[in-house]
Amino acid sequence: MFADGPVEGKLVLVHGVLGGVGPLAAQLACWGGARVLGTVRRGADLAQVDPAVVSHAVALDQQDPAVAIRAYAPEGVHRVVEVSLSGNADLDNAVVANGAVIAAYATREDRTEIPFWNLLFNNVVLRLVGSDDFPEEAKRQAPRDLTAAAAVGALTVEVGDRYELADIAKAHDHVDAGSRGRVLVTLPQ
Repeated sequence: MFADGPVEGKLVLVHGVLGGVGPLAAQLACWGGARVLGTVRRGADLAQVDPAVVSHAVALDQQDPAVAIRAYAPEGVHRVVEVSLSGNADLDNAVVANGAVIAAYATREDRTEIPFWNLLFNNVVLRLVGSDDFPEEAKRQAPRDLTAAAAVGALTVEVGDRYELADIAKAHDHVDAGSRGRVLVTLPQ
């Protein structure tokens, strides 16, 4: 969230605010002083979005999500936390401000197409984020930031089901089925 500097006073679009990465990114952006806009897959999911964290949420299944995002961010968003670059490249292009940063954590396609010239003329930075390759200082700073945010109640993690270690296969099946919340495996004492 903070690799490109502070987010205080910025508009941050977080895709998948009900997913695995999105809720944490949204909470960290909010904690950092950003106004957070978020997306969900379906309109029926909008009621599950935490309004204390996400100022405005938009469903991707509506007629024109870019228009809905631009209604809240007429000058565009400054940062995008992207969890499906192949699925959202055109939407991101339609809503970014000049000089924005798109931090992409995932994509559905190995060879993702992007609207190159539009992004170029908007001076957009496309940051591909592979957490295994973060610089050492970032790896040391991350637990400090996460702990500080959690200590003041700005970062919480929804816990779903818990499984005994002997049922780890069931835990994996539960995750593969698209469970909400983190699935925990408890270890014997």
